[in-house]
Amino acid sequence: MLGQLKDHGLIVASYIADVVTDPETTDKALGFRLDALIKLMSQLRQYKERGFLEELLCAIAEKKGKLILAATTKREMEQILFPRAPHFDGNRFVPDKYSIPEEELIAWSETSLKGPLIAVASDRYRELFSIVFPERAKEFFQERT
Repeated sequence: MLGQLKDHGLIVASYIADVVTDPETTDKALGFRLDALIKLMSQLRQYKERGFLEELLCAIAEKKGKLILAATTKREMEQILFPRAPHFDGNRFVPDKYSIPEEELIAWSETSLKGPLIAVASDRYRELFSIVFPERAKEFFQERT
């Protein structure tokens, strides 16, 4: 069902409904999951205000929503909401366990606006674009070669 929704707000709302109606959710879990989903909605609203595609926002909402519902600790919830930046291992950027490609793509997009990316960063940006938008990437990168 979620894959069919085309509005990030509706996707998050469906996760909120899941949390609220789950009879096995404890009051403590209910509180920290609802808080996390509200924070997620705020993050998505900020991305929307900065002009990012609804398609990206929906993917982030769906993936982070699933992670939030599965989280069992406060630390895990914080890592889901605020994943660390990818680690550079000397050859390439390695994403955090809770990193979502669509959100990392947004981060690289915003970073590229501040100045030119170094070659490995540009490669990671291109790799993420190809993962998130495979058809568009084929067209875009074929035109450039």
